Amino acid sequence: MLSFPGQALLKAVMTLLDYFETDDGSLPEIEVRFSEPGHTVRAFTRLFTLGAINHSANGPTLWLRASQSEAPFTGPGDAALVISGDAESIQILLNGITCAGCRLPDLGVFVGLNELILDYRMGPEWGGPQIDGLIALLRDLQTLGGEVSVHQWWGDDGQRVFEEALALVEVSNEHFR
Repeated sequence: MLSFPGQALLKAVMTLLDYFETDDGSLPEIEVRFSEPGHTVRAFTRLFTLGAINHSANGPTLWLRASQSEAPFTGPGDAALVISGDAESIQILLNGITCAGCRLPDLGVFVGLNELILDYRMGPEWGGPQIDGLIALLRDLQTLGGEVSVHQWWGDDGQRVFEEALALVEVSNEHFR
């Protein structure tokens, strides 16, 4: 269960709405970097334990380096192939992720050696509960060793507001572990 210092988080979420509600055609990115590659695998797997379903058109594939061929994506364990160097990075579209009691809109996920990069389509499907859920998800990924940044897309002010919102989330053991 999450607990939020009510008014402070509500104010942060209202400020964050500016970064979500108007679809300008871009796919803003949220970077989650890990100090150890194994944490990347755990974090990607975590998305699936929270209900993620592959929603990529025609199914994503992996490029296997040894055979120089494509293979179909088989599940979150494929991230280990990226980490080991046996496969190139993975790009996948996920839907169905539920966090803090809210189903999130679709998220694009890039799986690299030490990172997950989430992207999202801005628009009306992002309201307060969805942003709360996303913040809870990212706070969860922080507990798995992730360092979260939105600076590239949102700039200094956006990064500051985002960090304030993340700091307001307390993660309880029974909800996220």
